[in-house]
Amino acid sequence: MKRILFIVLLMFSSEVYSQVGGISASKLATPSSGVVPKNMIEFEPSFSFSSAKNSFDLSGKKQALFLTEDSTMLFSSTGVRFTYGIFKNLEVGVSLPTDISTLSFGLKYRLPVEGKLTFAFISGYNTIIGNGIYVKRNAVHESTSTMVAGFVLSYEISEKISCDFNAQFIKHNLTTSEGHNQGAYISSDIGYYLVENVDFIIGLNYNYRDNIISANSFHLLSLNPGIAIEKAKNFILILNAPIDFSGKNDYQSYGFGLALTILLD
Repeated sequence: MKRILFIVLLMFSSEVYSQVGGISASKLATPSSGVVPKNMIEFEPSFSFSSAKNSFDLSGKKQALFLTEDSTMLFSSTGVRFTYGIFKNLEVGVSLPTDISTLSFGLKYRLPVEGKLTFAFISGYNTIIGNGIYVKRNAVHESTSTMVAGFVLSYEISEKISCDFNAQFIKHNLTTSEGHNQGAYISSDIGYYLVENVDFIIGLNYNYRDNIISANSFHLLSLNPGIAIEKAKNFILILNAPIDFSGKNDYQSYGFGLALTILLD
């Protein structure tokens, strides 16, 4: 099984910005325990698009965003990631959108334990560097730096089937104007090589942000199917189509993502 690594930008930029950036994965939105080989670099441009006609209200019920069916809300983002294998079991990286409005630093350390089940620690720091309003004493929503820490479990069930699980805790340096100051992200991907060098993947992603008023807390559960085409030696094409099917205080969206991961020696 090939282990060239990649990650896909998903859904809205605020969600991606809240997670550990700059680190590698083995499937879609879930980091893996594997790291980029020592003294090698991964370069990954990516694009994501989503649309929403409904939202989840305070009680989690789906509500229409518009009075008529001919209106929709569109979201899109592009970005790049650079990840460097600094030591045998340690990688560091950065990711940023093409407008360079934010910058995310990430680190992943893989425990030196071999076997079907492997484990890694991840951490990151996300900061704002342009294209927005930043008020130090009363930061606008999502315009405050975040610190993130978590862990990753990867399990190789067989030569064709493997899965990854990830949990992250997110802490804002300042409470945002909408009342958020911390949150969590949990995800899991499972992949199956149904065709040689083509990994068919299904993922489940859960995103949560608290609020000083508990009724205004946010959560979103998404299904994320996709494929990874690994026909070439040093790059992989990844396609995915996330679908939000449960949530609270957020949009219900349908999306599409594309990423090309290139391994540089």
